[in-house]
Amino acid sequence: MPNVAERIRRFILDDLGWDGAADELTDDLPLIHAGALDSIGILTLVQFLESNYGIIIDDDEIVSVHLGSLASIEQLVQSKKSSQSPQSPEFSRL
Repeated sequence: MPNVAERIRRFILDDLGWDGAADELTDDLPLIHAGALDSIGILTLVQFLESNYGIIIDDDEIVSVHLGSLASIEQLVQSKKSSQSPQSPEFSRL
């Protein structure tokens, strides 16, 4: 199974239509600055992350520090997965 960064890379390439070369989409590429993510792309990505990883990303977490690169997105997902469990209050929002 591909890691989080690889799944997001495929999502950006296949679903968001990144028109750069696939090898340019490195873990540290600034996604917003490079044009890989725009405002609609960010919302689409958040929906993808929430539905595929069973996490909830709060509005105040939708910032470039968390969504600025594949590496930062992977870190956010891993952090959310470890802090949210079926018993935690976040899951009552589902």
